[in-house]
Amino acid sequence: MRRSLRKLALAAGVAVASAAFAAPAATAGVAAPMWTVGPHSPETFSASSGVVAFSFNGIPMTCQSSAAKGNLASAAGTTNVQVGTIAPLTWSVCTSPFGPLNPQADTSTPWKVMANSYSNGVTSGYLSGVKFTWNMLTCTAKMSGRLAVKYTNATGKLDVSDDATYKLTVDTATRGCAGLLAPGDNWKYSTSYVVATPAGGTVKPTIVHAD
Repeated sequence: MRRSLRKLALAAGVAVASAAFAAPAATAGVAAPMWTVGPHSPETFSASSGVVAFSFNGIPMTCQSSAAKGNLASAAGTTNVQVGTIAPLTWSVCTSPFGPLNPQADTSTPWKVMANSYSNGVTSGYLSGVKFTWNMLTCTAKMSGRLAVKYTNATGKLDVSDDATYKLTVDTATRGCAGLLAPGDNWKYSTSYVVATPAGGTVKPTIVHAD
């Protein structure tokens, strides 16, 4: 009788051990959610925009164009997934009611292209690590924050703007900015880039999410 009980206990232990080792193998076979960049990954890209509209405290400003370069790459995950970087980025022919502007992007640490959701060929997400310096008359200010983005595969357009969640905020401002802006002020920003891959090429990249 004791031998029978020992055999049963031993058999049960073997079964439990087998199940424990089998479970990870089954989990490993399940594909992780993926953000897939096409037609190739990784790949470089270039982007150009028309008018860039931005403002603070109701003061409108524009740049006639903007240009950027960067990299795209497939990545695993569901939300807040990095699928690209931007560096460098420039603005051209910028003006305000007070005269010419000189905004300069800081991409020494590349801005990150983050993906959050996907539907019918459209990826929504945000740019993180956005930093730039702005000069007008005697005023110099530094801004940082995040901007909302929406990329459409069919058109190759990357729409960039601020919204209730993603904003640019003034970090520092010189004395010459008194009465215009101050640390903590938010900026509005809006433009649309046409993206092509590889950098300098003509192919519209695609970003697709699959569970």
